[in-house]
Amino acid sequence: MTLSYTVKLISVAFALASVGLDTTKAIAQTIYPFNGNYDTRIEIVPIDEELSQSIELATSSDPEAPYGLTQYEGLIYARTDPATGALNFDTNPATFGLPDLPPGYIVFEGEGTDNKLRGTATATATLDRENLTGSGSGTLTITGGEGIFTGATGTLDFTQVDRLNPDPNVLSLEGDAVITGSIETVPEPGGVGTLAGVGVIGAGLLLHRQRQKLTKNT
Repeated sequence: MTLSYTVKLISVAFALASVGLDTTKAIAQTIYPFNGNYDTRIEIVPIDEELSQSIELATSSDPEAPYGLTQYEGLIYARTDPATGALNFDTNPATFGLPDLPPGYIVFEGEGTDNKLRGTATATATLDRENLTGSGSGTLTITGGEGIFTGATGTLDFTQVDRLNPDPNVLSLEGDAVITGSIETVPEPGGVGTLAGVGVIGAGLLLHRQRQKLTKNT
């Protein structure tokens, strides 16, 4: 009778432990779909004949911006292909042989929210200087964040249509960007360990109490 009860108790103990582990698996990741429209402005600062530094500021054209991220800003470097006029962009200046310049970045944020996204970017673009238009596309690689995006990773794709400033002495563009993709977050290691630990501790307490009862009865 005692042996049978102990076996049942051990089964319950393992069940409690597995609850903690299963809960950990259930919250292992959260996926946040992202779909936003932004009005952009890009200021271009030449470094030499082919290389330049671009500072981008954008605000959401949608009153319900995704997760309250109503704006983003970025620092990105570009090289112009002298043969075609096409532009290649990268937030890493070392890509263009400029390792001593500060690294670029992309940051999404918004007023009234603690949510924030950080990442890097690569892109290509073409400019039609005769018609004062441009278009481009690229990828934003999310490397971290704050608020609900703590520990975030993911990939966002974007397309952009630009209008060149008609003043040849002013290097700037204004346009519209559409950004889509998904972002994944993983809970802090401490939080995951706590959930698993609850099940293990509960199992240990049950077994300890049963041993005490058996000791008293013998």
